[in-house]
Amino acid sequence: MPARPSEPEAARAGSGPRQSPRLISVVIPVLTGAATLPHQLKALRAQDYAGAWEVVIADNGSTDASVEIAERWVKHFPCGRVVHAVGRRSAGHARNVGAAQAGGDFLAFTDADDVPRPGWLTALAQGARHGDLVAGGIDVDGLSDPRSRSWHAIPPRERALRGFRFLPFASGTNTGVWADVFERLGGFDEYMASAEDIEFSWRAQLASYRVVSAPEAVVQERLRRRVSSLARQHFRYGTSGPNLYRRFRDAGMPRPRASETLRTWAWILCAWPAASWSARVRGRWALEAALAGGGIAASVRNRLLIV
Repeated sequence: MPARPSEPEAARAGSGPRQSPRLISVVIPVLTGAATLPHQLKALRAQDYAGAWEVVIADNGSTDASVEIAERWVKHFPCGRVVHAVGRRSAGHARNVGAAQAGGDFLAFTDADDVPRPGWLTALAQGARHGDLVAGGIDVDGLSDPRSRSWHAIPPRERALRGFRFLPFASGTNTGVWADVFERLGGFDEYMASAEDIEFSWRAQLASYRVVSAPEAVVQERLRRRVSSLARQHFRYGTSGPNLYRRFRDAGMPRPRASETLRTWAWILCAWPAASWSARVRGRWALEAALAGGGIAASVRNRLLIV
């Protein structure tokens, strides 16, 4: 493993602009992602970033050929390796293990089922000079079919947090963070089933670190195409609001408005008949019902009456 470069001068929260990264480590968690991982790695190979960078693929216990595919592909990068992150089944754990094995002074996180656009890494590195965390842009159209897109009135994470308005955040799909900041914050919370990226972003800002936007650094996110998979994903997303509220209410995170919750449940009840014959309504209904169900489950678990 290459030695991590020494800490940049502008390393503390609230400090001025930093120098450009000396080495960027692209950290990719993967769990049974053999069908999509080659597309991610092919897009990474086409990046035009002129600086030094490496790829670290953190396998979270895949049961398909993900590890074999990753090991074949990393040979095509100037510096790349596969690490095993099997201690806990969570994206946060896989990212933390990958970051611990990385040699870069700047970490770029993306997922195995997503695809970065050309120029992604260059734009992320430019954003790194101006902040401690960098939130890249996310495109949910490029990899998704029209029916999948029709199920989402707004991007998935924004919908999951409707009513739980607090601080901006960087998605784990497309996040950059200086390695010294990541280490000081203790990395991602490995015990969160979802929204560990949001929790990390909020925790960073409350510690006075800066989150900046890099809209030119775009990653294409792959929306779920099967209703069953969509429902499972959004049930996890639904647990995010209550879990985050329990952690951040003392920091000023507001309770959701009851009117929004009532509107959601009213829509779920009214749309139920149409879900039986309309594929578009069926996916949207499954999404909303799963979010609401996850919110109830997390509220009960956290002993909160907020849904």
